[in-house]
Amino acid sequence: MSLISCIMPTANRRRFVPQSIRYFLRQDYANKELIIVDDGTDAVADLIPDDERIVYIRLPERLTVGAKRNLACERARGQLIAHWDDDDWHAPHRLSYQVRALLRGHADVCGINTLLFYEAVSERAWRYSYPSNQKPWLSGSTLCYTRAFWKTNRFPDIDVGEDARFMWSNRAKRLKVLEDATFHVGLVHENNVSPKQTAGAYWQTFPVEQIRRLLGDDWRFYHPAQSAVDAMPVVDTAAAVVVNDTRPAETNDTHPLDNLIERSEARTVRNIYACLVHEKQECIVDLVRNLRYHDPSSAIILYNGGNDAELLKHNFPYAQYGATVHPNPHPMRWGWLHDFALDTMRFALDNFSFDTLTIVDSDQLALRSGYSQRLAELLAHQSDVGMLGNAPAVQPRGTRVAPAVQALKEIDLWRPFLRRFEDGERKFVHWTFWPSTVFTADAARDLLRLFADDTQFQDIMQRSQIWATEEIVFPTLVALLGYRITANPSSYDYVKYRVRYSLQQLNTAFTRRDAFWMHPVPREYDDRLRRHIRTRSNHYERRDAVVAAASLEATDEDAPALLLNAPIIAQMKKVEGWLDEAEADLLIAAASRALGSLPAPHALVEVGSFCGRATTVLASVARVVAPAARVYSIDPHDGRVGALDQRIDKHPPTLEKFKRNMQKAGLSALVEIIQKRSVEVAWERPISLLLIDGLHDYASVSQDFYHFERWIVPDGLVAFHDYAAYFPGVQAFVNELLRTGRYRKIHCVASMMVLRKLPTTESQTDRDMQQPLSSQTQVTHAHAPLRPTGIAL
Repeated sequence: MSLISCIMPTANRRRFVPQSIRYFLRQDYANKELIIVDDGTDAVADLIPDDERIVYIRLPERLTVGAKRNLACERARGQLIAHWDDDDWHAPHRLSYQVRALLRGHADVCGINTLLFYEAVSERAWRYSYPSNQKPWLSGSTLCYTRAFWKTNRFPDIDVGEDARFMWSNRAKRLKVLEDATFHVGLVHENNVSPKQTAGAYWQTFPVEQIRRLLGDDWRFYHPAQSAVDAMPVVDTAAAVVVNDTRPAETNDTHPLDNLIERSEARTVRNIYACLVHEKQECIVDLVRNLRYHDPSSAIILYNGGNDAELLKHNFPYAQYGATVHPNPHPMRWGWLHDFALDTMRFALDNFSFDTLTIVDSDQLALRSGYSQRLAELLAHQSDVGMLGNAPAVQPRGTRVAPAVQALKEIDLWRPFLRRFEDGERKFVHWTFWPSTVFTADAARDLLRLFADDTQFQDIMQRSQIWATEEIVFPTLVALLGYRITANPSSYDYVKYRVRYSLQQLNTAFTRRDAFWMHPVPREYDDRLRRHIRTRSNHYERRDAVVAAASLEATDEDAPALLLNAPIIAQMKKVEGWLDEAEADLLIAAASRALGSLPAPHALVEVGSFCGRATTVLASVARVVAPAARVYSIDPHDGRVGALDQRIDKHPPTLEKFKRNMQKAGLSALVEIIQKRSVEVAWERPISLLLIDGLHDYASVSQDFYHFERWIVPDGLVAFHDYAAYFPGVQAFVNELLRTGRYRKIHCVASMMVLRKLPTTESQTDRDMQQPLSSQTQVTHAHAPLRPTGIAL
């Protein structure tokens, strides 16, 4: 029996430590040890029993969680290592189950990606389900791995997300996802290292009574006030859960949660949207947000089929919205898009687990939610389906579909190939309109194999004159390979070729429960159809699938007071613009805090300056608080103001007026003028305060913000002007940003919103559960804690 070392980093968890040790001692796996690494201010040495199987290491100074895990692994004697979080519940069979699974599966690491969570204070419970079509991930609190694997894959020296990065390292690994999720329950409490975002898209409420049955007698520890009479028995036959039984899940065909969970939600397929894009960055962002809003469980692959290699390299966090950029796209030619489909299928099969792949054109938008559920309902009752489209049947000889007409002229060229398949000639030719075509994973796999290995087919493709190859070749091959082609459950009444829809048609489509898509929608951000779809979808802001709305109103209690300097406002009022006195008052306070509390050198970056009203405020504060600081005014000065999806007002060019205003105020030496759009600016300086005040639609705000975001220092400030209902794009963007957990609201006056960038991403672990890690690195700067500097807001 292999020795397994359980590692337990801890700090100031006195109330949990004894119970966690009890959970360890009662494990039915005999050959075990527990290594406790404690760096809290309240040492727990007095709680450690005299047991040779328990090693207690007291550290003289604080270390990160990643460093403590590495230290514990170094001291471990076992060749197997298991994470033993001090505040979680562990079933008695946990170690025996995981060791058996790891060794029998010849794996390097095992764990679960469906987790149960319980909050004793509120008596609420949740189930977290990580999507199977995303990058493979296992919960850090349930990891079990070989010591050999750890030696070449040490934990990063960070506090939050160290386990996710451990899982997502580049080192090759054999990973096993365990089916039985009942051996572990995560406890939600006020001192979680990573606060749990239980309103997220992958969280569902869970019956508390089921948690109570699962914990059995351990329930009393979390509810000491309850009498022993109220405690649940360890074995509950009604729930079909035997807590003290070591169940070999590998031999059980039923998912262990099936008997535990009262499933009320409809099953969905694991779907991927394959999106061919080639122009208009703002419309690509619009498409991604549209898909994410209506189908948050589906992955998105963005394939750049245009000639602009920089199209998708503008710092928008696509991964945050479930989108992955295809790493090796090729320019596509209209009418011959089969290479795009093959590239996307290959990438999806290499990187995701999925059931269906849906083709989405760049000028296509979703109209309603429920698409994946509709696919699941259809596929649950039909077997051997390879494709879903608008025309399941073979095209008749008298077809008027132009690509099919051309293909039928080539029957002699294709006949030798067709005769290799049963009824091959009778299956020639199929056709389906391309947008919203669906492939199953099995069909995609077989199509890739045929394209790669069949030399006869390759020769025919070289000589064929078929155009719209994706609409003809794919459905025909799917039929030849023995799959069934069935009707797409989404209506094609609003998915057509070169049609200009009216608003009345769009409103009618919204009333149709079978109309999930509209195509084409012009690729113009301010197009009335696109704007109307966005408005009907609450500007793609999911209030029901994110952190509670109360978090938007909660102010940052850790924020030091801000010094207000009213005389600066008098100078500001001499400059043309829309910043009012109350908003300027807040901007003064924010700038003084950034300059007075954050480490030098200081850069105050303003995106959108117009005639310099806000610039005057920022530079005036800098002149008094930090004369070495500089204000970087970024604006093309073309006089355009407003929002792309509402109205653009055109003023005369403003550069000369801006310069005169700076000269009159004596601020020219503190202001660096950059007459460019934000994305045209090459930037490599730390930013203390960023003011976003350019065009006020979502696409423009996100583009301006994400171009500079990684340079904002920890505790740096971000101000957004015109955070108001009259510019819903600004509101939607700021609200989404707050819900990421990376920023905290400081104050909002009129339409000026000020946020603070958290020095450590408090919700990193939960975001790691939901999205793959970004390839960008975060710029960090060490600095002293902030101190109050003036009058509290």
